[in-house]
Amino acid sequence: MIDPSSLVLATGVHPGLIATLKTFSPPGSRTLICTPSYNGFYGDLRASKTIAEDSMMTVVNGRYEIDFDDFERKAARCNAYLLCNPQNPTGNVWTEEELLRMGEICLKHKTVILADEIHCDFVMKGQTYTPFASLPDRDIVNNSLTFKAASKTFSLAAMKAAWFFSTNEDFLNRVKENHRADLTSLGMVANRAALTEGEDWFDQALEYIDGNQDFVASYINENIPLITHRKAEGTYLAWLDVSKVIDIVGAKETAAQRGRISTDPVTPEMVMQEWFGQNARVDLNAGSSYGTGGAGHMRMNIATSRKLLKIALDNIAEALDRLPRV
Repeated sequence: MIDPSSLVLATGVHPGLIATLKTFSPPGSRTLICTPSYNGFYGDLRASKTIAEDSMMTVVNGRYEIDFDDFERKAARCNAYLLCNPQNPTGNVWTEEELLRMGEICLKHKTVILADEIHCDFVMKGQTYTPFASLPDRDIVNNSLTFKAASKTFSLAAMKAAWFFSTNEDFLNRVKENHRADLTSLGMVANRAALTEGEDWFDQALEYIDGNQDFVASYINENIPLITHRKAEGTYLAWLDVSKVIDIVGAKETAAQRGRISTDPVTPEMVMQEWFGQNARVDLNAGSSYGTGGAGHMRMNIATSRKLLKIALDNIAEALDRLPRV
C-alpha cells in the first residue's frame, strides 16, 4: 500500500520527472536509459539540461533483455536512471528478478531510479506487473521514486493530472522544492471519476487491447513476411522490425541524400515513416526517435477498433506486396 502522505500530485508525469532530474542530476550530468526507450524521456533530459547515457538492450529469442554488464558500466557514471515499466516501445513487463538486479546496481553506484509506470494497467494475459516500490529489498526501494497517472488507462492526458511517490521522505522533500503542479478542478474531478467508477469499463478495454495484440501478432506472422514482430507483454503498442523493408526501398540511401542538404538529422526510419504514410496511409512512429537500438524499427499504436486495425494492417500488407522481391 502507498502511504498517502508520500503521494505528490503533478500536472503530468513529465513535470514530475523533470523536477526529479533537476534535483538529483546537475546540468551536464548523465542519465541512464535502457534503449530503445520512450522518446519523451529525451525531452525531459533537454528540459533538465542533462545528457542521455543509452544502454542498448539485446534481443534474446525475440524478447528485449538488458545487457547488465553495459548497464553497470554506465550506471557508475550516471546520477539517475529512467526506468520504463512496462517498457515503451518494446512492450516488456519487467520481472521482479530483472527489477531487483537493476535496483542492486543503481544502489551500489548511488544512481537514483525514476520509475515511470504509466502503462502499468496494460498488462497482457499471462504476464505479471511488478511495481518497483513493491520489491522486497527496502534499501533498493528507498533509492527510487515512482511516477504514475490515469492518463493512459482512461485517455485523460488532456486533464493534466498525475502523481509520484517514494518511501524515501528525504528524496520527496528535495524534489518538492523543484516541483510545482498547475492542477485544474476539471482534471481532479475527471481523474477521481475514472479511478473510482471506471473499473468495469477498463476491464473490458484491457481484454480488447489484449485481443488486438494477438490479432496484430498473428496477422503479421501470416500476411506480412517483410516485418518481424513479437506480441508485447504490456502496453497498447506494437514494435515492428522493418529492417528488410528499409533495405528494399533504399531508405538508408534516401536518408543519406537528404541529410546532406538538411540542417537536422535524417534517419532511414524517418524516411520509412513518410513511406508508410504515402503508400499505406498509416502513420507509424520512427524507431530512431527511441534512442540507440531503435534503428530498423517502427512503433505502432494499436489502441483502436479491431476493424480500423485490420484496415491499417491490410494497407501495410498491400503496400509491401507491391514492392519488388529481392
